[in-house]
Amino acid sequence: MPEHRILILDDEPEIGQYVATVAELSGFESTYFSDPDAFFAAITVWPEACAVIDLQMPALDGIEVLRQLSAMKFRRPIVIMSGVDRKVLESARHFAKAHDLEVSDIVSKPARLDELRQIFERLRGSIHLLPTRAELADGIARREFQLHLQPKVRLVRDGEDGLSYVPLGFEGLMRWQSPSRGLVMPDHFIPQIAAAGLGAEFSNHLFDLALNTLKSWNEADIDASLAINLSASDVEDLSLADRLWKRCANAGIDHQRIIIEVTETAAMQHPERALDVLTRLRLRGFLLSLDDFGTGYSSLVQLQRLPFAELKIDRSLISDCTSSEHTRIIVKAIIDLGHNLGLTVVAEGVEDESTLELLQGWSCDLAQGYLLARPLPPERARAWWLAHRNMNGRPVASE
Repeated sequence: MPEHRILILDDEPEIGQYVATVAELSGFESTYFSDPDAFFAAITVWPEACAVIDLQMPALDGIEVLRQLSAMKFRRPIVIMSGVDRKVLESARHFAKAHDLEVSDIVSKPARLDELRQIFERLRGSIHLLPTRAELADGIARREFQLHLQPKVRLVRDGEDGLSYVPLGFEGLMRWQSPSRGLVMPDHFIPQIAAAGLGAEFSNHLFDLALNTLKSWNEADIDASLAINLSASDVEDLSLADRLWKRCANAGIDHQRIIIEVTETAAMQHPERALDVLTRLRLRGFLLSLDDFGTGYSSLVQLQRLPFAELKIDRSLISDCTSSEHTRIIVKAIIDLGHNLGLTVVAEGVEDESTLELLQGWSCDLAQGYLLARPLPPERARAWWLAHRNMNGRPVASE
């Protein structure tokens, strides 16, 4: 019996049936629809299913379908197919990402059999069964979610020794140590937590972990900063600033040691509400960082209005710096833009020294990534800091 289901929406029956057949050959249980209403009804019955959608349909085009899937909080992988220009397909992918949808592949029609087989087999191997709301709620209640810590460093040039760094702090990244699933990465539980309406409970747990971490650092004389990621729903919570400030005050934690990271998409989704919430957070002493910059639809006017102190360039841009001239131009322009706005600029996803050399040459302020260290459990993060804090000017080396 197939373990996974896939729902296919295409107004051309021959193509839809062809795609359904190839999906079944790859181990999916597939169902084809030419009617969008029937497709959406099936999504409510099988929310764990993946989807294949065509962009060009007479009744409801693919962008409208993606918009409705986003409204339904659909959180499974989507394959987008169409005979339109490849640039339009890429635009549809960006639209989907901005609406919190996961696009696994884009496919130009007519799709070859071997291409579809590879896509479906890769998809089948990567998807996971959705955790239930009860499972997630139990995981939060039982404190199964853990904070792993990835170092952030300041880039410096130390004479003849070349590129070096100074440790500054960590970004806290949540992991789920599930008794039945093992260690689960955030891509496989964060969207489901939002869809299940557990965002507030999860954020409270995240902040508990952050405060406990900072308390333990105080005891060990570790003066590192700690960045935590808040969701779009957090950014809409008018009580957030007061709530977080009171909890820091009660715990005896300096607010300026906490950097609150907000994604570009979340900050720009409801800019007036974000302006309210983020300005009050800044007034309460928290530092604000705009995460994943370069992947969303931010207005430069909004970027100037919102009270961010830090801008983080998305890893997808950083990873292409050494191979794409266009990407290099974009990254350098973002660094210059950030500096001209008085922002500290951070490069995420740095994985090789050639990329780090480029970033240092462009006067990028901070960096994090696998070249420096992977996200570490708390005890290993503490050991990393103690080993590096008195080694200013240490040559770059992987951890």
